[in-house]
Amino acid sequence: MDFISVILPTFNEKDAIVKHAEHVSSVLSKAGYKHEVLVVDDDSPDGTAEVVREAGKKNKNIKVIVRKNNHGLGLSIGEGVKKAAGNIVIGMDADGNHDPEDMPNMLKNLKGKTKLVVASRFKGDGGMKGWRMLPTFLFNGMFRLFGLPIWDNTSGYYAVAKSDLEKLGIERIYYGYGDYHLRLVFYAAQAGWKMVEVPTT
Repeated sequence: MDFISVILPTFNEKDAIVKHAEHVSSVLSKAGYKHEVLVVDDDSPDGTAEVVREAGKKNKNIKVIVRKNNHGLGLSIGEGVKKAAGNIVIGMDADGNHDPEDMPNMLKNLKGKTKLVVASRFKGDGGMKGWRMLPTFLFNGMFRLFGLPIWDNTSGYYAVAKSDLEKLGIERIYYGYGDYHLRLVFYAAQAGWKMVEVPTT
């Protein structure tokens, strides 16, 4: 049975992180997955780590790592990947922008020759609210012109085997800000990975 590690990078997310982490854990529990929700916090001054620790006393699947130095989104996710106990990693935002209810479908598609599943706003009935849909679509279309094989190259919501990430090279992917997801798709394409997009809103 797969063990799922969900990586949630945080900075000043005290007000929302516990509800989101509990939602993530609930979805995976209902789907029958052994899992951990790994909150990787960049030493938030608002007390994010403390509220996650308290939540972890009630739900042992919720854990926190506090990073004291060398802060940054990409580096935080990379540290979470390195310390993940699961054989499958799910990367997603910590602010509730990504819907945890999509995870079972993502995991269902991570099988056979498929090595990377990306939750896509531009697949099937996926989408996003507001005026940003068109410019985001065009921005992603530009990356397709440069050879990236999927439509949502800036998703940030994906499922992948930890061992496959290690083969690609965690350090060469996870740094900077949202650009880490572009590198993930780029190096996956270079390695000949089969990638699947599933709809998300």
